[in-house]
Amino acid sequence: MDQIIMQSFTLKPKSLSILQAQLHWVMRITTALVFIGHGAWGIITKEGWLPFFACQGIGETVAWKLMPLIGIFDIALAILVLWQPRRIALMIMFFWALWTAMLRPISGTPGLWEFIERAGNYAPPFIMLIMAGTFAMKYKDWFNAYEEPKLTEDRLGIIHFICRISIALLLIGHGGFGAFVQKPMLIDHFASIGIQADIALIKAIGLFEILLGIAVLIAPLIPMLWLVLIWKLFTEFLYVTEGGILNIFEFIERFGDYGLPIALIMIINYQKKK
Repeated sequence: MDQIIMQSFTLKPKSLSILQAQLHWVMRITTALVFIGHGAWGIITKEGWLPFFACQGIGETVAWKLMPLIGIFDIALAILVLWQPRRIALMIMFFWALWTAMLRPISGTPGLWEFIERAGNYAPPFIMLIMAGTFAMKYKDWFNAYEEPKLTEDRLGIIHFICRISIALLLIGHGGFGAFVQKPMLIDHFASIGIQADIALIKAIGLFEILLGIAVLIAPLIPMLWLVLIWKLFTEFLYVTEGGILNIFEFIERFGDYGLPIALIMIINYQKKK
């Protein structure tokens, strides 16, 4: 597999086997970085997590003590995926990312938009599970290191569909922050690079992101996906310009927002050749 990657690591794979190897590593690195970013905040501890504990009946004293343990757990899973991925680890990562995303609306933090926007966190481990041939596995196969079955055109179509939906969701969710919630954080982000944003600008940007998400869902063109990638790299790096170097973990935690467009560009380029 490594030899295939070295032969042609390009966004225009020449064969299904090369595409499989590249998708595997894009999703593997993406999944690991999402959990490393999230885990780092657990170790550092983050006041913004307290409502997520509170909605489950966990008080502040216990919550502060649990955060580093959660952070270590996240990073341990990320290291395992980078070292020797196992289906059970990927399944845990998928449900854990899904649950932490669900805690946003459960705790009342800008409602459904937070959950939708976190598609970049729970989609990558789910895609890895599909590539691993998860269904109809024996019990021991969940816990052993695995070798992926050969990628088929049908399974590639499923991955294409999941990437497409996930990119649309993360754009629409983030757009909802500006268009409907008008989060003050967004104004602070743009102010950090000298753009004096106001509610009107934030709403306009939010509507742009929602329309871009819908466009990806309907017809994901290659130039459009490059725009998504560049836009997400730019907007998520504003966490760093606004909050300082420690906020690099916010940027890393959202690596799914960058990995998914790259994966879909690879898939579409291959499918165009077919």
